[in-house]
Amino acid sequence: MDIDILGRLSTEVGPSGFEDRVRRIIRGFVGDYVDEVIIDNMGNLIARVGNGPFKVLISAHMDEVGVMVSHIDQRGFLRIIPIGGLDPWTLLDKELVFMGRNGDIVGVVGVDPPHLRKEKPPSRFEELYVDAGFSSRDEAFKSGVMPGTPGTFIGNFRQRGGSVAIGKAFDNRVGCTVLIDTLRDIRNKVSGDVSLYFSWNTQEEVGLRGINAVVHQVNPHMAFIVETTVAADVPTSSEDVWITRIGGGAALRAYDRSMIANPRLLSVAIELAENSNIRYQVQVNPYGGTDAGVVHTYGTGVPSLVISTPPRGIYTHQPR
Repeated sequence: MDIDILGRLSTEVGPSGFEDRVRRIIRGFVGDYVDEVIIDNMGNLIARVGNGPFKVLISAHMDEVGVMVSHIDQRGFLRIIPIGGLDPWTLLDKELVFMGRNGDIVGVVGVDPPHLRKEKPPSRFEELYVDAGFSSRDEAFKSGVMPGTPGTFIGNFRQRGGSVAIGKAFDNRVGCTVLIDTLRDIRNKVSGDVSLYFSWNTQEEVGLRGINAVVHQVNPHMAFIVETTVAADVPTSSEDVWITRIGGGAALRAYDRSMIANPRLLSVAIELAENSNIRYQVQVNPYGGTDAGVVHTYGTGVPSLVISTPPRGIYTHQPR
């Protein structure tokens, strides 16, 4: 994996529905290596390599969880709602960056000091407030921040050694980076009856929305969804609920709430990994879902497989 590309994508701001900056970076990395580039009305970036009739879709979503300003009070404090599956406690005392009309604005999610708190810290979004340094609602509006302004975590990308990285939005900028690397590697190796469609999708975190437009555009015969998943190998989880672990290799998903993997594709992937001495782990995830949940039921059905990288701490400001 190109760690420099991952670092650039990780630190960019792109919550669901507002992925333009991320898409612009990705297009710059792949535009010279493909036969066709499409940006559809949902903001998905679709790149084609090859001209064959058998269409293989390789997909990763480029959005991240975030927030949206819902109200600004007379003193200039912001109220926020989640974009995607954020827990309120993950935001406490964190810096957020808001995509204001006049440029980015940084604010801090407020937490009262212990000796001023009557009860435990806020646990609901309705209790959170963001202090962006405004003294009034009018000042916030003049700075370009208003209800409807999106935001997300500020992330600092760091690498330690050759195998550990810490950064924002690894879900799913890791998958986006894998697609870029793969496309560049195979661009001159696609021939015959195959066309590869690489798609970087929008709005996965709010209900698998962008991928709907992608499958209608591509009409694939087979699909591979490149994702991140939950590395639950931490002291607070017993080994039987780890799902996946860091160092265990790529996670080949057999089951989640949105899809049962195509048995033949899963079997071939396992055989390929074993024959090539590639580390892998079969993932049975009774909780989440991916864009494959939409893809595999499209039309008369699309054989699909999800391949994931397991980071720790996804849906927080610094997964690793």
